[in-house]
Amino acid sequence: MGGPKELDLAIIGAGPGGVQVALTLGEIKRRTGANFSYRILEQTDAPGAFFTRFPVHGQLISNNKLYTGRDPKSRFSERYDWNSLITDDRAVLTRDFSREFFPRREVIPAMLANLCERYAVPVTYNVGVTKVARDCGAFLVESEEGPIVARYVVAATGLKPWTAPIPGIELTTPYAAMKPREHYRDKRVLIIGKGNSGFECAKDILNEASIIMLASPSPARLAYQTHYVGSVRNTNAILVENYQLKHQAALLNCMIRQITRAKSVYQATVAYTNAQNEVETLEFDEVIAATGFTGNLDTVIDSIGLSRLHGKFPEIDGMFQSRAIAGLFFAGALTHGPDYRSFSSSGFIHGFRYNSMILARHLAEMLGANEARSRIAPDDLSGHLLEDFEEDAGMYLQPGHIGRCYRRTGNGTWIDLGHQTRQWYQGQPIDDDTLLLATLEYGDIHSFPNALQIPRYPGDPDRSAHIHPVVRLRGPDGSKELNLEENLLNRYIQIPANRLRLEPLLSS
Repeated sequence: MGGPKELDLAIIGAGPGGVQVALTLGEIKRRTGANFSYRILEQTDAPGAFFTRFPVHGQLISNNKLYTGRDPKSRFSERYDWNSLITDDRAVLTRDFSREFFPRREVIPAMLANLCERYAVPVTYNVGVTKVARDCGAFLVESEEGPIVARYVVAATGLKPWTAPIPGIELTTPYAAMKPREHYRDKRVLIIGKGNSGFECAKDILNEASIIMLASPSPARLAYQTHYVGSVRNTNAILVENYQLKHQAALLNCMIRQITRAKSVYQATVAYTNAQNEVETLEFDEVIAATGFTGNLDTVIDSIGLSRLHGKFPEIDGMFQSRAIAGLFFAGALTHGPDYRSFSSSGFIHGFRYNSMILARHLAEMLGANEARSRIAPDDLSGHLLEDFEEDAGMYLQPGHIGRCYRRTGNGTWIDLGHQTRQWYQGQPIDDDTLLLATLEYGDIHSFPNALQIPRYPGDPDRSAHIHPVVRLRGPDGSKELNLEENLLNRYIQIPANRLRLEPLLSS
C-alpha cells in the first residue's frame, strides 16, 4: 500500500461555501498558471446536501430578484441576487433555475451541480471525513477513502439542527422530522423556537391547527426592524399578525421548565419572562422543537478541540483562519461568528460567498499564486470609490464587515487590494504606507423605536442612519474616518457634497 495522498489544500464539504472557495481558486489558477493542488471532499453523492432537507417546508428566504434595470450579470444586479455564486463570467445564475422571488430549496443543489460540472470543480463525492489532526506542520485528514496529508484545510461543513437543553424535549417532534400538515388538523400545537424555523412551521400548519403557540425566552426579532437577514422574515411572520389580532395564536416569552406526556396530551410548564415569572402548565396535542441551528463542527471540534463563538461558530480571524490552529480555515455559514446578528450576512449565501472569495485569494497567495493588482492614480480614486459605493455587491451585502481595500504607495498611487474584512484591515501593520477601507454601513438605526419612521438629515452625513458610505484611513499619522450622506436609492455620485468631503481625506 502507498502512503497518504498529498494535497496543498483539502476543502471539507461541497455546500455553497466550499464550492465558492474552489471556484475562485480555479479561476486564479487558470489566470496565473500556478501549480497547486486542492480538492473538495463531500460525504454525500452531490453538492448542496443541506438544501435537500432544509428549510423543511422548502421555501428559501433569500431573494432571487429577476429585474433590476441592469444586466443580470452586472455587479449592481448581484446586490439583489442572493443565491448565485460568483464567477468571472457569471454564466450560471439562480434565475436560470427558478423565476420565483423566493426559490424552492432544490434550486441550490441543482445550481451547485451545474457549477461544479461547468467549471470542472475538483470534488470527490461519497467520501466522509472522520478526523482532522495536526501532523508535523501539516494536517492529517482521515477520510473514508484513506488518509490525506494537506498543508491547509478549509472546513465548509455548514450547519445542523440544535436541540435546546429542555427537560422532556426528547418527547417532541424535531423540526427536521415535522409531520405532514394534515397531521396537525384541529390540534393545539406548541412550537418551541421563535426564529425563522419556528415561524416557518407555524405558517405551514396555519390553516390546519386549531391553536398555535410559539415559545422562547426572548421576543421574536423581525428582520425589517433589526436589519439582520437572520431575524424573522415577513414571508414567515404571518403568525405575528394573527397573535396581535387574537386569531387563536400566541407568542410566549417564557422559559420552558419541563415538557411531559400525560395520556394523550403534552404538558408544558412555562415561566413567563414578561409576567413577573408567573408559572403555568399548558396542554397541547403536539409539540414541535424548532430551536435553531449550530455549526456542524463535530469532525473538526472533536479532533482538534476548538472553542465556539456564541456557542455556534468557530473563533476566526480576519482571514477566516482559526484563532487556535494556524492553517485551519472556515468557509460558508461557519464564518458567521464575527458578524452574528449584525447588519451583515455571513450566515447566508449572499454574504458568505464574498468571505469564500476573500479566503480563496488569501490561500492562493499562500500557495504561490500572486496576481497583479490594479493601480489607481490619486486623482481618480474619489470617482472610483463613489462608483464602487453605487455598484459593488460585496460591501452592500456585508455592510460594516467587508469593504474594498486600497494601499497607497510612496508615490501616491493606490493599489487595489480587492474585498477585505474590516477585521483584516484593522489588524494590518502600518509602516510608511496608508491603508484605506471603503464600506457601506448603517448608523445607530436601533436607537429609533419605529423602524419605518427614521429621520434623515440632509447635508449632515454624520447623522446618516440608513446604509451609507464610510471611508477609513490608517497611516503613519494615525487613523481617520469619514461618513458620506445616505441616499434613498444608494446613488452617491449625484450628491456633489460627497466628492467635496471625500477628496480632502484622500489627499491627506
